[in-house]
Amino acid sequence: MPSVLRLILLLAISLSIAGCNSGRVEELESQVAELESKLEEVRSKLSDAESEVSTLKSAVDDLNSAVDEFQYTDWRIVVSNVQSAASEVESAASIVESSVEDAVSAAN
Repeated sequence: MPSVLRLILLLAISLSIAGCNSGRVEELESQVAELESKLEEVRSKLSDAESEVSTLKSAVDDLNSAVDEFQYTDWRIVVSNVQSAASEVESAASIVESSVEDAVSAAN
């Protein structure tokens, strides 16, 4: 889909270029290059955010496993595991939030 969007953008620019002088053409080409660069930056930030979401999901799974230990392990042992896992979830959630903010910032 992004390549279709790029093709449409290039087609629209090409059509508008037909009636423009060479200075305008260069200006438009520069704008296209700038937009493509910004798009790559946003894609990179979104990829980082997706990776951090995976880390968060893993931390949640670890927390759920620690909580499940209450069924068959002495609670005094399990509490520290749950606290540790909850701390990992909190940290991962904070990192996800930061990654999403970076992606939004890059898009603006």
